Order: sequence, then structure tokens, then C-alpha cells
Amino acid sequence: MQKWEYLVIQETIFPLTPLRITVEAEDQELVKVLQGKSVVQTLNYLGEHGWELVSVSTGLEKNSQVFYFKRPK
Repeated sequence: MQKWEYLVIQETIFPLTPLRITVEAEDQELVKVLQGKSVVQTLNYLGEHGWELVSVSTGLEKNSQVFYFKRPK
């Protein structure tokens, strides 16, 4: 049976400040690598490292989106 690992990224856009990306992952090195990257840089980096974007939804915070990724374990 295929096993998966998951990654959740929340992007929040504030009108007068740069966007903020919050990364939730078990791999703390990945969290460090993604801090400060733009959304496009983050998506490209994750794609190059085997992560597949499976869903995007509106976040609980105003002006936010949540990106859900998975990849085989």
C-alpha cells in the first residue's frame, strides 16, 4: 500500500506589507529552506523535490490561501 507524506503552506496577503508564507511540515530543514521565498519560488522548489500540489483552498484568515501537497514516502 502506498504511503504519503503531506505538507501544508498558508499564504497570507496584507495590503500594506509583503505576503507571508507559513509552512507546516515535519521536516524542519524544509521549513527553513522555504522561509522568505515567494509563492512561485516555493511551488517550483517543491515540484523539483517531488511534492505534488493536490488542493488549494481559502484559509481561515482574511486574504489567505492554503496549499496542500503530498508525495510518496
